Amino acid sequence: MPLARVPLTGSQDVAMANVSLERQYTLTAPAGPPGVTSFIVHELNVQGLPSLFFWVDLLTPLGGVVWNPVFSVTNTTVAGATTPNWHFFNNGVILVPGNVTTFAIRAAVGIVGMRFTIPAGNTITVNTVTTAGG
Repeated sequence: MPLARVPLTGSQDVAMANVSLERQYTLTAPAGPPGVTSFIVHELNVQGLPSLFFWVDLLTPLGGVVWNPVFSVTNTTVAGATTPNWHFFNNGVILVPGNVTTFAIRAAVGIVGMRFTIPAGNTITVNTVTTAGG
């Protein structure tokens, strides 16, 4: 009598999770001191999704715009409100209008975002995408 057996008994199927966020931002730096203004935008919860990819395209023809992909593992309290405790993945990239800039990394973090530093008195428009997967 033949033995009927399922060769995958005891195995487990695992589906990879992922999350993505695509947005366009228009950011305005006020004129005057301190000369530059920084904005952190495009926050995405990536808890448990360590494969991270950032994509940014500066649409405004302006030089001197610096971009940093940022992350947070813990929170901090500022003026009585809880906010992510941001850290930089790199030293920053000077964006070139019309050139797509990407950054990929594996990191077990809680939240990611993008920081834009703009010269005073200027307005920029950027397209952004962040994806994270398991």
